[in-house]
Amino acid sequence: MSTLIDGQASDHLPANDRGLLFGESVFETIAFHDGRAPLWVRHIERLGKGAATLGLAPPEADLLEQECRCLLSELVGQAVIRITLTAGSGGHGYWPAERPTSRRILQRRDWPMHLEQQRLDGVSVIISTHALGGAGPLTGLKHGNRLLQTLAARECLQRGAEEALLLDQQGQLGEAISSNLLLVSGSRIMTPARPDVAGVGLAWLSDRLGDALEIGSVGMDRLATLSEVLVINSVAGIRPVVAVEGQPFPRGPVGRRLQSIWHEELFPCA
Repeated sequence: MSTLIDGQASDHLPANDRGLLFGESVFETIAFHDGRAPLWVRHIERLGKGAATLGLAPPEADLLEQECRCLLSELVGQAVIRITLTAGSGGHGYWPAERPTSRRILQRRDWPMHLEQQRLDGVSVIISTHALGGAGPLTGLKHGNRLLQTLAARECLQRGAEEALLLDQQGQLGEAISSNLLLVSGSRIMTPARPDVAGVGLAWLSDRLGDALEIGSVGMDRLATLSEVLVINSVAGIRPVVAVEGQPFPRGPVGRRLQSIWHEELFPCA
């Protein structure tokens, strides 16, 4: 059993589900290590915020945890569970039902085996030709409309890259396909002010670093002056960027220090 829909083992979704028809959904992708999900509370809080934006009732955290345990009952080690909350079925066209009933989908996936190597060796990135959208009510949410990210991922496949950096409408560095950015200049650590997705991994690190993590805008013209570039998300952790558009990029001590903090404080037994 690897998929639950509303608590039942199934991989069949009704054709009129609004998440399928309109992308009217929010989701979280959660890393579990021996049954532990250290960032669980942050994931559930973001899922609840997204649900509220879509006009859905907040998810029942205890029920979601119980269903995750069910999916993990036969496993030891690392796994990933994606929790998707859709607006269910009903409504008429774009007009939602007056009292929408959400549908929850939990999917267990095997742990991505390439991540450990990428943490060690780093990732090669390109600059995507697709720009992030402007600020709006969905900014920061992990919603189901991911077409921009899939287009950027297609670029990576076509050009043999492992990740892509996406710029905002002003040409400032924004984020990677599925990760936030950490930009290092000497001893300074920066992250863009308004990423398309407010990552829970970045939020945890921001709380950990406090004022040592600066939030602001960094233009493409400053990329070559940075001493390190790192990508971070809650599953992959922190990975160094070792090439940008084919040009080598240095690994450095800040990235190694942040990786140690991540591993030792979140996953000491992993």
